[in-house]
Amino acid sequence: MIGASRAWAHARPKVMVPAADSTVESPKKISMTFSEGLVAQFSSLKLLDGKGTAVGHEKSKANPSDAKVLTLDVPGPLPAGPYTVHWVAAAVDGHRMEGEYKFTVR
Repeated sequence: MIGASRAWAHARPKVMVPAADSTVESPKKISMTFSEGLVAQFSSLKLLDGKGTAVGHEKSKANPSDAKVLTLDVPGPLPAGPYTVHWVAAAVDGHRMEGEYKFTVR
């Protein structure tokens, strides 16, 4: 039974920095911690502005000491306004999920 429950596991977001629906000063980095370990080469974070345009060309990085954490460096200070973080999480168990959340820069 333990193997069966693990087979249905998915990497879901647990901690998001900046937090979903928060209003913050311009962040230098976006960070997401997932419930399961990730396969870094198939997982990513992308930052979009209020018009849906990608902000910067940086690629997200896996944390070498914690396979559950992805980070994305943010280029320069962001102008005030709404932003969306689009995420893709490929769990070590082979399941892939994606989604997004929003925050606002004051």
